[in-house]
Amino acid sequence: MLSESNNKIFFKLIQESSQEEMIWMCGYISGLLFYKKKDSKEIKKEEKKITLVYGTETGNAKNLAFDIYEKAKKEKIKIKLISLDQYCLRNLEKEDYFFIVMSTHGEGEPPSSAKSFFDFIHHNKNLFLKNIKYSVLALGDKSYTYFCKAGEDVDKRLYDIGAIRIIPLYKCDVDYENQADKWFSEILNFFKKKNKKICGKILKNIILNNQEKGSNKETHHIEIFVSNKIEYSPGDSIGIFPENPSIERDHIIKYVKKNRKKEFEKYEYEEKNKISYLLKKKFNILFLSENFLKKYSFLSKKKNISLNKKWKLIDLLIKFPMKNEYSLRDLMKIIEPIKPRLYSISSSPKAHENVIHITVSRHRFQLNGKRVYGHCSDFLSKLKIGDELSFFIYKNKIFKLPNSDKDIILIGPGTGIAPFRSFLYEREATKATGKNWLFFGDQHFDTDFLYKKEIINWKKKGILYRVILSFSRDQEKKIYVQDKIWINRIEFFSWIKNGAYIYVCGNKIPMSVDVEKMISRIIEEVGKCNSKLFIRKMKKEGRYLKDVY
Repeated sequence: MLSESNNKIFFKLIQESSQEEMIWMCGYISGLLFYKKKDSKEIKKEEKKITLVYGTETGNAKNLAFDIYEKAKKEKIKIKLISLDQYCLRNLEKEDYFFIVMSTHGEGEPPSSAKSFFDFIHHNKNLFLKNIKYSVLALGDKSYTYFCKAGEDVDKRLYDIGAIRIIPLYKCDVDYENQADKWFSEILNFFKKKNKKICGKILKNIILNNQEKGSNKETHHIEIFVSNKIEYSPGDSIGIFPENPSIERDHIIKYVKKNRKKEFEKYEYEEKNKISYLLKKKFNILFLSENFLKKYSFLSKKKNISLNKKWKLIDLLIKFPMKNEYSLRDLMKIIEPIKPRLYSISSSPKAHENVIHITVSRHRFQLNGKRVYGHCSDFLSKLKIGDELSFFIYKNKIFKLPNSDKDIILIGPGTGIAPFRSFLYEREATKATGKNWLFFGDQHFDTDFLYKKEIINWKKKGILYRVILSFSRDQEKKIYVQDKIWINRIEFFSWIKNGAYIYVCGNKIPMSVDVEKMISRIIEEVGKCNSKLFIRKMKKEGRYLKDVY
């Protein structure tokens, strides 16, 4: 508020000034305030721009985008919402975070409201979006041939022209609510994870498979102690940013010291040990993305980098050295950050106070003729008792237990057992009255029966009403969990007809696909029902839930 004397001066000045003079005064005051803000040490850095756009034909994408916008505001995320037919295409290169809700129209075409945007990104050959972080939620109808094609095309094109995909493409059928909620949950967790970092210590890291008897798997049960109370619920996951192996970091530093000695020494003098820290905790130097390879090709003396091969940064630097006119800082600007890996929590907050359990398969595969290990699973497998580990809680608002009196069917081969271990401990602790039926499988009974003692104990105590096991390689013909579901088809259909909830966790392909095909077959042949409508109804009611990867 102005003082009484200043108030009189202010209004007198306004009354006696022309329009041009008032515009000048407004500009002068705005500039004055701007420079005062610049000088103030308390002023926060400019917030990143977050934009949500939608392309719609029938209105579904628009309604969904508005729902997401309202949810974001409630979570205090400052986000701008705009239709793609009103979006200024020149602003695209200035965006920081760009989220798209896109429907598909006709023969896989974008809706008319998104046509200009679609053409702009596909036909502008000079467009390179190196700073944008994005994700696409595609709407469609599985009964049509070109299911979600417009959204797929936009997602792929943005990736091809340099944008960073922070959340994978989500494709939604006509009953899109669950998938859309999951997409928004991922966005929410992306923006909140930095503020939710928790530091714990390793209490236990044991291998669940019996490798002495010949198991070729390495599944770790890891327990993490946290001194403060941890807030999570069964079905949630933890997100972990793995560190890079020391041997890989050392190779890069040795290469840089040798080939860019003066530049390295200057950088180390100005920002002591920063490169070592970034190579350890921040930079992705393994399994480089196609997006990064395209950007690196601009810095390189040679342009013929194979995009079909998985590269490590050290191999790339050696085979395709950078041009002299580019610096280490230029390289660091385009290196992608280490992305978090999510692991289902296998403990229960009711049964395991101040401790979180996870179940981790050490992933191994052949790459360029050599055996290599998955980045995060390898990092976790090497943790020792007492080691510190930072993580964040990833809230899964969909994959949750129903009311305690409801029956549940849990289908989780391999490490898919993890969230169901959490479910069963929780149901035991809360004395839930609903029946629990578990389908579990792996390769061999003697070597790969994960959490065998606990499962047997739950069966004895009646916590598990039924346990159906399937060990695929214990007989000549492989038998999987879906085969055991078929054997128990009469009772299985009776359960789901009477309101039981189905939960599936584990490999998306082929396991979850094969399981759903088998459930469809049971609904058709045992229940004499339209399986498509039956399953769609279950999903809409939240009675058919998947957490697959």
